[in-house]
Amino acid sequence: MHSPAPAGPAPLVVEVALAAPLWRGLSYLAPPDLAPLIAPLTRLLVPLRGRRVLGFALSAPGPGPGEGLQPLLDVLDEPGCPAWPPGLLKFFSRAAAYYQAPLGQALAWALPAGLGAGAAPALPPRGGQVAVASFRQGDQARRPPAESRAAQLLRLLEREGPQPLPELRQRFAQATALVRRLEALGWLAISHQPLVKDLLGRPLWPEPRPQQLSQDQEKALAAILPAVAAGRFQPFLLYGVTGSGKTEVYLAACQAALEAGRQALILTPEIGLCLRLEGLLRDRLGAGGVAVLHSGLSPAARREQWRGISRGQCRVVVGARSAVFAPLSDPGVICVDEEQDEAYKQEDRLRYHGRDLALLRGQEQCCPVVLGSATPAVTTYHRALAGEITLLSMPTRVRAAQLPRMEVLDLRSAGPLEGGFLSRRLGQKLTETVAAGNQALLFLNRRGFAPALLCTACGKSLGCPACSLALTLHQARARLICHACGFERPLPQACPACGQDAEHMKPLGLGTEAVAARLAELHPDWRIARLDRDTADTPAQLRHILRQVAELKVDVLVGTQMLAKGHHFPRIALVGVLMADQALAAPDYRASERAYALVTQVAGRAGREGGPGLVIVQTYDPHHHALQAALGQRPGEFYAQELAERQALGYPPFRRLLGLRLEGADQARVERAATLLARHLEQARRKLRPAAQLLGPAPAPVARLASRWRYLLLIKSPDAGSAAAILRLGLHQAGALPAGVRLMVDVDPLTLG
Repeated sequence: MHSPAPAGPAPLVVEVALAAPLWRGLSYLAPPDLAPLIAPLTRLLVPLRGRRVLGFALSAPGPGPGEGLQPLLDVLDEPGCPAWPPGLLKFFSRAAAYYQAPLGQALAWALPAGLGAGAAPALPPRGGQVAVASFRQGDQARRPPAESRAAQLLRLLEREGPQPLPELRQRFAQATALVRRLEALGWLAISHQPLVKDLLGRPLWPEPRPQQLSQDQEKALAAILPAVAAGRFQPFLLYGVTGSGKTEVYLAACQAALEAGRQALILTPEIGLCLRLEGLLRDRLGAGGVAVLHSGLSPAARREQWRGISRGQCRVVVGARSAVFAPLSDPGVICVDEEQDEAYKQEDRLRYHGRDLALLRGQEQCCPVVLGSATPAVTTYHRALAGEITLLSMPTRVRAAQLPRMEVLDLRSAGPLEGGFLSRRLGQKLTETVAAGNQALLFLNRRGFAPALLCTACGKSLGCPACSLALTLHQARARLICHACGFERPLPQACPACGQDAEHMKPLGLGTEAVAARLAELHPDWRIARLDRDTADTPAQLRHILRQVAELKVDVLVGTQMLAKGHHFPRIALVGVLMADQALAAPDYRASERAYALVTQVAGRAGREGGPGLVIVQTYDPHHHALQAALGQRPGEFYAQELAERQALGYPPFRRLLGLRLEGADQARVERAATLLARHLEQARRKLRPAAQLLGPAPAPVARLASRWRYLLLIKSPDAGSAAAILRLGLHQAGALPAGVRLMVDVDPLTLG
């Protein structure tokens, strides 16, 4: 008899989360030549039902039963450049579970475009270099005479800090020769730093480090820096008025993290804020170690930035919402600027909130998280009052800049509005502002000429054939456009409903196009510009308009909420909010919060060189608590009343919300599916958490969008875990959705539509 041949080594098996709607990982064989390259979160190419699919390893390969398993096809990560460090697996697992998304899909959605299937070509470094002159203590015997131009330049560097050579050329004749002479004398040093530009294409010169921090800044850092040094998670709310110096606190915290051998992450909601922080960070912390992630970069540039972070070449990351997924292995601090901004909420695919994931990441990677804002979200402020977040107040401005004067104008008693939008008071101040050579902003958060075109014969407005919305009139283009799905048509020659001729078709309401046109008719000598998605649909168009304003080629700028933040022009002396009731009347429990933040942000745009600006808010509800608190600069009153109202009505932060939207082309089928799901969710609620509530189903505020009917359900629960459990049980009991019906889940929705 022959003894059995010795068994070979056990096959190596790896569990993989696929970029597909699968809630569990699948096991694959790891070929011996690929197994050493695989760690948790390594990108893999695997077979699935005859297709090649992106996947992510959930562990390193290990011995296991390999019968019936297919081998994986390839490892996509480059050696030394993983998509993410393995230690982030728990962070992603918790994030995907919280936002009710399959882990593999969540990981795929978190990657920058193009990292799903192989390498992309590297890009050369972005931008150019700028020469920067810095003061250096030299030999007193070689110091230039006190009255010489060289000595004047030297005193400037001592007083204001390092200066870019192009700036010195604006102040001194033959600045280059002076700088070279001082360098030769040993009193000046020249360095070369990356040149970063703002949205207008203007260079962002390095800002000198303040010689002394304010008391508020020092107090904030006294609380934050020990948490950085100890490497512990601790959330902070840096609650500071505009101009209080929150950015310097971020920079000091980042510097402390780097000195401790760790990394730093700063999130901002706007590209313009990103660019400014990029310039500051490169100046303070060194050009080579800063990476930038935002939608203004090309996909190839974003991939290259991502790789620089992954390789450890960049220790500081500044970026927009998606930068919360940056492949930093050991952040020592995470800062979230303007934490209340709704731009941090992703509204499709993985519907996450960047601020909340920053807090989760701080927990997982043991570092403090600093949330900065002049108008904190109501939920964040409540957590600070409850002691869950450490509150750091910065109530005074670093420089002695004055806040603008604020006026509320009651449209109920204002009399006729000139042009249909301008009260006598606002019109008077507008004329005075332009006559004085200053600039003004007029806000109306509605683009187009008019929100509807109405037939005065039959009373019907022209609607979108694919949506339950009226078509917006765009007079300059002679088109009617749906702002939801993009459908457009030419202006009709007759009413489609009753056949009456076009003279019966009248614009209803006002948009920014109408305001700019009517203002030009009233004041033909004024230089008027408009800033909305119609006039600034591309970065080049946006830069052109902003440059015109910055170069004082515009007297009055009319625009939507695009103007409310991220731009500063020192000659803006007047801001007019034409219809504050638009924000207040929105069918949303957060309407007052949005209005409060908007008016406060608008106030930040007013303020010219040499004195405070003026903000005039036109409204039919002048006594609304949000307006009164914003105009009176009494934030405590606003938060107190808003929290009391939300507690009475059962809205966040006193209840957690989980929104469900079912949609499909067949209205009856979608309605039946929503009704069936609601029945099972109600059974789950009674079984698991009777204190929770289920609202709906009901048609969405926009019931039909892009030819798809939409129905909503809302779970209100005392805690997020109960809402998720009700959802899981209800979905399990309801079974598969009917063909053609799609379900979207939104945890902690900011809008209910």
